[in-house]
Amino acid sequence: MKGASVLIGGVGGQGVILTARILAEAALALGLGAQMSEIHGMSQRYGSVVSSVRLGKAETPLVKRGEADAIVGFEPLETVRLLPWAYRKTVIVTSITPIRPLSVSLGQEAYPLLEDLHERLKDRAGRVIFIDADRIARSIGSEVVANSVLLGALIGTKALPIPLDSVRKTLVKHVPSKLAAPNLEALDIGYGVAIQDGYSIAFA
Repeated sequence: MKGASVLIGGVGGQGVILTARILAEAALALGLGAQMSEIHGMSQRYGSVVSSVRLGKAETPLVKRGEADAIVGFEPLETVRLLPWAYRKTVIVTSITPIRPLSVSLGQEAYPLLEDLHERLKDRAGRVIFIDADRIARSIGSEVVANSVLLGALIGTKALPIPLDSVRKTLVKHVPSKLAAPNLEALDIGYGVAIQDGYSIAFA
């Protein structure tokens, strides 16, 4: 199997590490090699968190700059911060909802314009999917499933050799039973968004 490298970034409390773990375990269940690592940051509320997942035979779970095949961003500015790891064929899936840090809330700094962040992503990557994961999660009735929306979109890009069914089976092992149904619905919706996006690119 050709290897693949993924970076997942966001802030503490968004489920970055859990999402990476589900992705890695889904790959392992298929007999694919997989390594996962938290690159930097801590899982405290609103602190930056980045995890890497490498599929196939890899000597290290860390991803070199310019070599990420896919990037998943749970927060727009955090997605842009991962751009040094992108290259011209990288697929990016990003949430469009900003989480403004304390320094911005206090007026010490300004949050960049979302339009500018989006342009930077499109200029660097091969394909970018902008998805309102938080709105979709609210429509399902559970804001905590936004990470599953983004994970589903990643699988829907076909950038990784992992089928949706394998991710579904792994996901239910990691979430409380009462949240299994909304997480699976979120996963499926995200997957559908990416599939539709790819259809539009191919046939528009």
